[in-house]
Parts: sequence; C-alpha cells; structure tokens
Amino acid sequence: MKVWHIGALVALGLAFDALRPGQLGDLFRFATLSIFLPALIFEAAWNLDLPTMRRAWKPIVLLAIPGVAVTAAIVATGTHLLGGLALPVALLLGAILSATDPIAVVAIFRRLKVPKELATIVESESLLNDAVAVVVYRAVLATVVATLATAPALEVVGFAALASVLGLAFGVAVGLIAMQGLRWSSNVTEHTIVTIVAAYGTYALAEQLGWSGIFAVIACAVTMKECDRRDNALEIADGVEQVWSWLATAANAALFFLIGAAVALPDLVHEWQPILATLFAVAVARVALAYGLLALAPPMHRTWKAVVRLAGVRGALALALALALPPALHDRGIAIDATFAVVVFTIVTAALTSERRIERMEL
Repeated sequence: MKVWHIGALVALGLAFDALRPGQLGDLFRFATLSIFLPALIFEAAWNLDLPTMRRAWKPIVLLAIPGVAVTAAIVATGTHLLGGLALPVALLLGAILSATDPIAVVAIFRRLKVPKELATIVESESLLNDAVAVVVYRAVLATVVATLATAPALEVVGFAALASVLGLAFGVAVGLIAMQGLRWSSNVTEHTIVTIVAAYGTYALAEQLGWSGIFAVIACAVTMKECDRRDNALEIADGVEQVWSWLATAANAALFFLIGAAVALPDLVHEWQPILATLFAVAVARVALAYGLLALAPPMHRTWKAVVRLAGVRGALALALALALPPALHDRGIAIDATFAVVVFTIVTAALTSERRIERMEL
C-alpha cells in the first residue's frame, strides 16, 4: 500500500461521514480492537528481523518504554495547561497518544526506501510502544474511574509491567505449543490456518485474563516465525508470509477508510483551542524523543533522527481507545475530538509530505 493510498482511503471515509454522519463509529471501535488489530500486529511481528533488532536494541527500547512515558507526560501537561482539559482526562489523552500507531507506521514505512536497520527501529518502536501505551491507558483509566483522581505512578507502572510480562510469556507459550503441533506438517494451508487461530486466540485469551494482548500476539508471532524457519522448508514460511501480507493489505484498506468515516469533522471546529494544544504537545513530544531521548543511544545520523521524528503517526488504535472512554467522563468529547484531529493530521501529513521528504534524504 502506497502512502497516497492511505490518504485517499481516509479522504473517502471523510466523504462518507459527510454524507452519513456518525454511522460507522461503533463499527470502527469494534473492528479495530477485535478484528483488525490482532491480524495486523501478528503480520507486522512476523516480519520483524530479529538479528537487526538485536543490533539496534538500545534505540528501540528507549523509544518503546521511556519514550511512552515522556510522550504521555508532555501531552498530558500540554493539554491540561494550554488546552484547559481536566487533569484526569489529560492523563488519559496522554496515554492514548503516547505511542505511534503500528498499523499506520508499518503500512507507510514498508513503502519507503530506508535502510533496514532504520526501518526495523521505526517498526519495532511502533509495535512495542503501542503495547506499553495500551496497558498504561487501561491502568490510568481504571484508577481515574475508581477514584476520579490521578493515578499513583508506581501503581500504574507496576500494573503495566506485570501485564506486559505475562502477555509476553503467554504469547511465547502459545507459539511453542502451536508449532509443536505442526512439527511434522509440510502443508502451507495448515500452517496458515494455525497462525490465524493462534493470532486471534492469543489476543482474545490474553485480553480476557487482563494481560497485554498486543504483547502476547507479538511474542506468539515471533516465536512461530523462528520455529517455522528452523524446523520447516523455507517455502512454507514464505507461503504463510504471503497469505498474511494479503490479509494485512485488505485489513489496512478497510481500516483507513473506517478511520475517515469515524471522524466527525464539524465537531473539531468547536474545540479548536484544546485541539491546537494537543497537536502542539504531540509535535513537541516527538521532537523530544528524536533529538533528546535518542541521545542516550549509540550515535545516530541526524537524517535517521529526522525519519524517527516523521514516524510519529497516530492511527486506528488511538481512535478506538478514545472512543472507549466512559460516557460519563468529564471532557470525554474534547479528548475524542483532539484524538481525531491528531490522527487525521499525522496521517494526512505523512501521506502528503513524508514519502517525498524521506526519499530526498541521504540515509
């Protein structure tokens, strides 16, 4: 999928919403969290390059873990002080927008001609930090709803860490069990069916248990991919990869259309002050990560840092989390509108400018 395809699909969704306003909001939230997310996360994780990840582990870890905290803090502070949002909602909005969206980022950067290590850093960040952000969002939401106050930092961090570790362990276990059952099979169809069942089953069970479904799917996909490459002929793993590529393309097309259809453009005009504050805070946070946090990693060329800054795309998952906020929450509507604005702005900006700018860089 080319970058302009993404922009066109979002534009078609916006046009549909203009004709039939509010028709697909509920469908979008359900489809994102229950149908598209497990499949797209699994496909993206299946294609991760583990040797490259090991070489570039420092910037990946910095962006995926402390990067989430830094972004959430900057967005929460900016929306509270400049946008006038109540602090509990500002904290939730910070968690919602603290991570780049794996669906949008992977779809965009696979089309660009960037060095393999740089692409791995960007894609790995988008997968891992999204999982961390979802766990933090749920921890903050649970505390805010229960106490109508801010969440204790240690409680949120502890909950997020435990849910992440349990999700990873569960995903590895499911991946090993699934591949053990396929050890003597040489049929691509059987391998593909098992991977699909594993992707959705792992996500659903982990979520039901209160663990990180995203981390579970990532761990399951990586484990199954490594076992498939080691125990079976190369064409089997390649065949499975091709099927997942087709599924991901179809899911991406539907999802980007639904993103546009879920955005209520007229509502954005009335909330211009908190929206501008949110856009400003998100931009500042991305600059802080690319040029500040990455200074702690091994030296990286300035053009690579520029690409990391341009990779701050938000997408379907942020919208789904915003729409999942409790209806009784104060300033809920403003948080949703601000999230819509950030998603549309970052996707449209990426579609119109990022590909051209990155292709002109000496990477």
